[in-house]
Amino acid sequence: MNDSVSQPERIVRDFVAWENGDSSKVDVVSESLDVYNPGLDGGEVHDRESYAAYLEEGRSAFPDIQIAIEEIVANGDTVMAEVRITGTHEGEFKRLPPTGRSVDIRGMGKFSIPDGTVEECHLYYDSREMANQLGMTFPEILRQLPKLAWRKLKSSG
Repeated sequence: MNDSVSQPERIVRDFVAWENGDSSKVDVVSESLDVYNPGLDGGEVHDRESYAAYLEEGRSAFPDIQIAIEEIVANGDTVMAEVRITGTHEGEFKRLPPTGRSVDIRGMGKFSIPDGTVEECHLYYDSREMANQLGMTFPEILRQLPKLAWRKLKSSG
């Protein structure tokens, strides 16, 4: 990276690398991390381990998931980044069987870095877009009903 990259910007780039599975970057993630993300159950988590578990669940469902920073700007200890999330749905995701479809979603992240670690992260994206791309909207969901019914029958038997 060039010398014009600010320290907070570098920290966010390392945070995204951690989100992508680079465990060597964990030192930029506060243990008391607060994350607000429409994809989380309840929309938020309040510690690093809970967010790591969510990320692992995502990697299990989308083994090739990639979060990329498209644009980034820092002002003091606040960083804004436009992100792009891509991946192929190959495993169960939020109790939905794999569709084999790819997703390509854009969003924004606002990161607070008051002490050299990411303390707070607000992610903004249209979660309906993911449902649309996975074919989980009406009438596309009708094609998924046989798989969902079969899965339910197998799990109750």
